[in-house]
This record gives sequence, structure tokens and C-alpha cells, in this order.
Amino acid sequence: MENQVLSFEAIKKLFPDEWVLLGNPEYTDTDILSGIVIMHNKDKSHIVSNRPNWWDNFATATTVFTGIFPKKRYLL
Repeated sequence: MENQVLSFEAIKKLFPDEWVLLGNPEYTDTDILSGIVIMHNKDKSHIVSNRPNWWDNFATATTVFTGIFPKKRYLL
């Protein structure tokens, strides 16, 4: 699966309710369509604190959550 472009639907099935760092994401104005999974974790701070060196291999990256946010939850 390494460096394999996956649809966002496939990513949500593989990593439910997780934060996922995607390399070279494809997206519309409002939706993520696909990308290459660089790393994933239930805790967003794990991705932020590890600061992976994605820029050597990818032109762009984004972090997305694959679950549904509970009401009245504050995001970092």
C-alpha cells in the first residue's frame, strides 16, 4: 500500500475515526477525493509532534479526519 493513491472512501474504510496525513491529495473546493497515506493515528497530536518529512517525496500534503466530529467538540 506504500505510495499507492487511494480514494478517500477507501482511506475512511482502512482508517476509521483516525487522523490521516495525505501526500499529494486530490480535492475539489470542498472534498478530499484521494491521496497517498503518509501516516495515520487516532490522536492528531501524534502526527503533529512527529512532524514527518513529507516534503521530500510529495509536493503537497494535508491532514484529514475520517470520522464524524461530535457536536460541541473543539479542534486543535
